[in-house]
Amino acid sequence: MALILDLVQVQAQVVFARGFLYKYKPLTGKGFEQVREIVRDSRIFFPRPSQLNDPLECRPSTTIGDITDPNYWPSVEAWVRRCVAHRRPPPREDQIQAELRRLTQPMLVDMLKQVDIEYRAAVEERYRILSLADSPVNEHLWTAYAGGFTGVCLQFAVNSRFGTAFEVQYDDGERAIDLTNAESYDHLVVTGLVKRKKWRREREFRLIFGEPPIDEHQPVLVDQKYSFPSRYLTALIVGTRADVRRRAKLLSLARQRHPRLRCLEAFPAASPRSKPAWRSARLRPLSIWCRPTMPARRPEQLMVCCAQGTRSRR
Repeated sequence: MALILDLVQVQAQVVFARGFLYKYKPLTGKGFEQVREIVRDSRIFFPRPSQLNDPLECRPSTTIGDITDPNYWPSVEAWVRRCVAHRRPPPREDQIQAELRRLTQPMLVDMLKQVDIEYRAAVEERYRILSLADSPVNEHLWTAYAGGFTGVCLQFAVNSRFGTAFEVQYDDGERAIDLTNAESYDHLVVTGLVKRKKWRREREFRLIFGEPPIDEHQPVLVDQKYSFPSRYLTALIVGTRADVRRRAKLLSLARQRHPRLRCLEAFPAASPRSKPAWRSARLRPLSIWCRPTMPARRPEQLMVCCAQGTRSRR
């Protein structure tokens, strides 16, 4: 399976991907129904921020600079003008200047707590996030999100028509947005594209959609679900420990799709220096290595084989 990602840097701190990205899913609980809906109906669920696994997800704090600084004051004035532009009737220039004169540093600092509450509520209400990974052979993700090889990994061909997938950054520093800059591109990065370093093994890319849509180019979500053209789901990778019956149902659905899905089977792999822990007498394994840029004790390796109904054995 080709591991091809075209990484495009759109700003100094933002990278998005074109190519194959992957969704790991369990087959237990609601997981099987969700996977079946993806494979059968080409429909995938986009969680709210609060439905993701990090309790600090999309919760930056708000700050304010020194409004007595002449270099900072133009940002304050521009922010006030944006705020009052929504009033009806629009305020006169003398009214805007009066509002600016009333501003004090303590007044703005007191506003920050309420601004945080309102900002986080607005993000929760409006935005939906689909988390994807850059590799089908990330053993951490197979363990954490696909039930220790009892689940599946779905391959999507991602481009601008499917949706823009932004690369997540990992940083333990303070996540804060300036009150006067909350509508800039930077707020998207800090709010939705920065996570703590403890999550960096996930090597995540994200599609961030609005419900309702952010603009006319974004696909519409219905009940947090995205109905995508079937051609963008390109492979179904089944964990070697998946339940036999559920595996068979999914492979049957994969064969019924048009175009038909490529089906593979994933195995945990031993260290390349030791005897393989999993063998297949009838299927030829394809060894795939993760990109070496990920900090880790050693590279991760999995064997991925065509799933043709034959179970592997040691």
